[in-house]
This record gives sequence, C-alpha cells and structure tokens, in this order.
Amino acid sequence: MVLARVWRRWRTVVRMTNATVAEIPVIDIGGLFGGDRAAAVRAIARQVQGACQMSGFFYIANHGIPRDLIAAVFEADRTFHARPLAEKLKIKLNQWHRGYQAFATSTLKSSARFAPAKHPNQLESYLLRHEVSPDHPDFRSKVLMGPNQWPDDPQFKTVVQRYDQAVRDLGHRLLPVFSVAVGEAPDFFARFFDPASTATRLIHYPPAPATRPDDLFGIHPHTDYGFLTILAQDDVGGLEVRRIDGSWIPAVPIPDTFVVNIGDILARWTNDRFNSTPHRVINSSNYRDRYSVAMFFDPNIDAWISCLPRFASPESPAKYPAIRYGEYYQTRLDANYPDRVGAAADG
Repeated sequence: MVLARVWRRWRTVVRMTNATVAEIPVIDIGGLFGGDRAAAVRAIARQVQGACQMSGFFYIANHGIPRDLIAAVFEADRTFHARPLAEKLKIKLNQWHRGYQAFATSTLKSSARFAPAKHPNQLESYLLRHEVSPDHPDFRSKVLMGPNQWPDDPQFKTVVQRYDQAVRDLGHRLLPVFSVAVGEAPDFFARFFDPASTATRLIHYPPAPATRPDDLFGIHPHTDYGFLTILAQDDVGGLEVRRIDGSWIPAVPIPDTFVVNIGDILARWTNDRFNSTPHRVINSSNYRDRYSVAMFFDPNIDAWISCLPRFASPESPAKYPAIRYGEYYQTRLDANYPDRVGAAADG
C-alpha cells in the first residue's frame, strides 16, 4: 500500500512538472559563467524574452549557487521561525522594511489587478535588505535606506549574508540578459542598478487549517512590485501562476533550479509587453510547513523608470508616467504593510 501511494504521488509530480515546463520553461544559464559569454547572453536573452512575453515566469538551471549554501539558508529559515515569538518580535519590521514580519500581519490592500484581500497572508517572514553604511548621506533619511535587524545568532547572520550576496551577484549577472531581451545593449540596465535595491525574504507558511476557505492564501494573488524575483522553494509546493485565461498552473519545485519572475517595474519599462504575472501561494498541506527564500532584485531607489521608446507608439502610447523608484516603492509598502507606517525613526 505504501509503495502504491508513493508510485501514484511520483506519477502525479511528473505530470505536473511536465505541464508546468510546457508553460514555465526551464532556461539553462550556465553559459553566463564562462566561454563565449556574449553569445550566451544573446541566446539566453531570446529565451527570456519569450518567457517574459508569455507567462512572465521561468526556471533557471546551472545558476552557480552552491547546493550547500541553499541548504544552509533553508535551515536558517527553519531555525529562525522556530524561535519563540517574543524573541522574533525584538526585531519587528522597522520603517525601512527590515526585520521580522509576524504571522498574518500583512493584507493585500493595494493592487492594480485585485480587490483588497479579505484575509491576511498566512505567513511570517524575515527581511534583509541591501546594507547601508551609517556614513551614507541617505542613511535613515530615505525609504529603504535604514539599518538591518539581526537575531542574536551569529551563524544565522553569516549564512544569510552569504546567500544574499550570492543571489545579488546572480541578479547582476542576469542584467545583460534582460538588457538584450528588451532590445538594448548588454550594459543598458547596469546604470539603473548602481547599486541595486535588494531584499532577501525568508518565509514560513504553517500548515493549512483542516478547513480552508477558498479565499484564504499563504500569499494572496498579487504581482511583485519590482524588477526581478529569484525564488528558492522547498519540495512542499504551493506556488501558482495565473494564465491569461484566469486559470492557475502550479510552479512545481524542480530540483537545482530557481523560479524567476518579473515584476511591475519591468512591465512599466516595456509598456506591459513583458508580463508581470499574478501569482499566489496556497500551502495545501495540513501537516507540513512550507519554506521559501525570495530575492527581490530591484533598481536603485533614485532610478527614474519610464517606458522605453521601442515599446511606445502613437497607436500604443506609454501607459504609465515616469516615476522615481523609491517613491513608487514607498507608496506600495505603505498601502500593504500598515504596521511599518509611522515606525519610530530609530527602527
């Protein structure tokens, strides 16, 4: 009986994976790490362009992040969220959007495509953003430019910082690919990410209640705010991507890959030709916790974002006005994370 259940589950996973790959492709980016890199950028850019104009999601394989580092950051995710709540609340989310976000304290209120959620997101998370030196002129004076907060655990800090740096480097390595994908020179996007605004989020979804309302989600359907998201997920599953027809497809876990999706900023740059796709998380398991680690790789807070000329025309004018990234991001955060609004200046 046990063997039969395992066999049925394996066949189901294989079918789901095959269905997913048909719509969310797996792109091998190993060519970015050696050999004829210019040719690799062009070849990968063609695949990325196709994915971004369709589902807006793809997997990346041969990404260069060591397995042991990924395993270590997942262990850090699990051990942090296993701490007593009182300890985690000592580093509660500050006004610079860094620290611990307690369970069910974020509710989608502001979205271009969805009505406000009826229930809070069924998750808790820890957020680390790009480091800002206390000597920086913008320290504590601009959105997202404040101090990170760390638990009293040097090993946790070491592992999370290593992972954060590795995936940030991967984001920079992908910039030439996206530059070519939008029809520009390989170095086009680099100046908008000097330096990048980044966030690494360690997320925990507890098991679902035995009776789950249809509108109760780990994360309510949404689009990401920024440029690019690079996601590591465990084997529990639950991430779903919305098709154009409104149906949902699972982005099933595929070993040794990251899930990559584009956000609203790249959609604005391309006049929505590159699709910032709605997605959601449902932890359908009643007994397993789900963990994931997301890197949000976004432009510098002072970068101005406006529609690229090749994506606008008299017949299809730019849909969005030019915006300064930091101001845009602060508006989105203030709408959806009320517990950080008005936080004390010292974090």
